[in-house]
Amino acid sequence: MDSPLMEPLLVPKDHAPAVAATPGDHGGAAADENSTVVDTTSGPGRALGDAEEKTNDDGEVEGDELSASVQRRLDESSGGVEKEDEEEEEEIGDDAGADDMAARMARRLAALPGKAHESEPFTIFRVAGSMRERNRHLFDPQMISIGPFHRGAGRHLAAMEAHKWRYLRDILSRPGGATLATYARAARAMEARARRRYAEPVALPPAEFAEMLLLDGCFVVEFFLKGHDSEEDALIDATWAIQNVYNDMLLLENQLPFFVLERFYDLATGGLGRDYFVTNVLVNYLTVDMTSGPRDPESTRPPDGEIHHLLHLYYYWFLPPEQRFGSGAASKSEDEALEEMTSRSMDDERSPSLLPPASELQDSGVTFRVKKSPRSMVDVTFDRRSGTLEIPAVESYTNHAVFANLLAYEQSRGRWELQRLVSYVLLMASVVDARRDVEALQRAGVLARGDEETAAFYANLGELCPPPEFVDNCYAALLRDVREYCGRSWNRHRAVLVHDYFSNPWTSMSAAAAVFLLVLTVVQTVYTVLPYYSPN
Repeated sequence: MDSPLMEPLLVPKDHAPAVAATPGDHGGAAADENSTVVDTTSGPGRALGDAEEKTNDDGEVEGDELSASVQRRLDESSGGVEKEDEEEEEEIGDDAGADDMAARMARRLAALPGKAHESEPFTIFRVAGSMRERNRHLFDPQMISIGPFHRGAGRHLAAMEAHKWRYLRDILSRPGGATLATYARAARAMEARARRRYAEPVALPPAEFAEMLLLDGCFVVEFFLKGHDSEEDALIDATWAIQNVYNDMLLLENQLPFFVLERFYDLATGGLGRDYFVTNVLVNYLTVDMTSGPRDPESTRPPDGEIHHLLHLYYYWFLPPEQRFGSGAASKSEDEALEEMTSRSMDDERSPSLLPPASELQDSGVTFRVKKSPRSMVDVTFDRRSGTLEIPAVESYTNHAVFANLLAYEQSRGRWELQRLVSYVLLMASVVDARRDVEALQRAGVLARGDEETAAFYANLGELCPPPEFVDNCYAALLRDVREYCGRSWNRHRAVLVHDYFSNPWTSMSAAAAVFLLVLTVVQTVYTVLPYYSPN
């Protein structure tokens, strides 16, 4: 049976037939040897050749299979060309996109202040997340926001915004003061320099940032001027209000650069100068919560160099500069500090970072004594010969929030700075571990209060400190001397003897009577035996 050739499918209308087929004797389609051969190595011609090979022995072509095969080859042929075109366009598009991205990033880099490999003058930081996560009440302002970090943070801070405008009106009305336009020009001139002091980018536009400097800075200056001049003011006269404002002004995240306050103070007073502002105005309020007692006149002198902010100034008065205890070196170079840290042994006996509790130290022969005329509250010393550990008396505790922010500030100063306050807190937290330890220090006159709150106070502060092994401890020599003294067996035995037999008058009398009887017994024995050996 003759099978007609499927020309619409096999032969494109623009091409001649590839093979002239004649039916054979058995009805099969045979290819003429002299028929014209078309190049079928690629494209539709190749598809046509493949289609002819699909003819079965009976000369019947499976139309569906043939059609599907041709269509697949056509799709592959056209798809490969399109894929190559897409890859070429994609490469071109990637290059163009990279250029655009590089241009955007270059503009961002050009807008950065400072120069490459030049440290930024950051002085105002946010407290580290691990430190503030469980102690937000110690680092967040409760009444007033100063600076950009807590601006508009909550309704509890909104009420003081009206007081800022009132204080701005008061400072503008001071005799000999400057005009509002003068203050505004000064704020705009300090805007860029003040912005660089914050370690976190501030999203405020320059005009709003300058207005914030003007309002907050004038509030702080007028607040201290009103207190210095003993002016009547509801905010100053209310005890709870002034204490809350005072605490908020000493939060690390709630600071203005000190040069802003200094500039506004000059405008308000006609240029009295920084030293007058520091010694005659701020000193009356920043030292309210410090340990009572006479102060070294040297410590009330304004610090040399730049004052970063109010908390920095308070830290300077709280811990006047002094040498490392027991070493005679005020500071170390970066290379020396790094070498000491890397070579520090992890063996606690060789390189101790903490002390045992006070009760254990007493059992080992250490005696506690209150320090007379200390240079500061961290002036702790140890006498290796007598085993006496002298600690300054803690008569009144510094506000917990202020103490916590002093710790946070000390840890933000730099990794090679001597951490004296952190060292003191770690030492006291290790010595005051339980009520028995508190009672021992209270008997020695070191602590004024002998309750569990005292131990909890230092324990809570200890949680705000880094691990002891990562602290450049100013008591390193003291810790080694105490451990060495406690390791001597004679000191421990003597401490046991004193504790067991001379801890109170009755045991002392009993011990003395026992010694007296022992002496009499020895004398009687001598006189009894002596005639036996010497009859004459």
